[in-house]
Amino acid sequence: MGYVKLFKADKTFDLLPADNVIRVFGTGTTNVSFVYSTGAICTVSLANITGKDTAKIVDAITKIEGASGEGIAPAELSGPITSITPSRIF
Repeated sequence: MGYVKLFKADKTFDLLPADNVIRVFGTGTTNVSFVYSTGAICTVSLANITGKDTAKIVDAITKIEGASGEGIAPAELSGPITSITPSRIF
């Protein structure tokens, strides 16, 4: 399984799974959600996410999907992420 590294302000990072993403959608001006074929959802939060930020994350997912290893970071985002929140569709 591949992962996308999303860096936080303190230079640590969270990992976003890159396999089996079936839908990406914005949820306001601070969140973008990634829906997986398993029914899981991961919501990534930034102070002010842009369409370009979303495209950079999706591009990184496309590059790493199916691979394993240390993960890949997207091109620099407009700001650090604040969190990744996993949830599940029931």
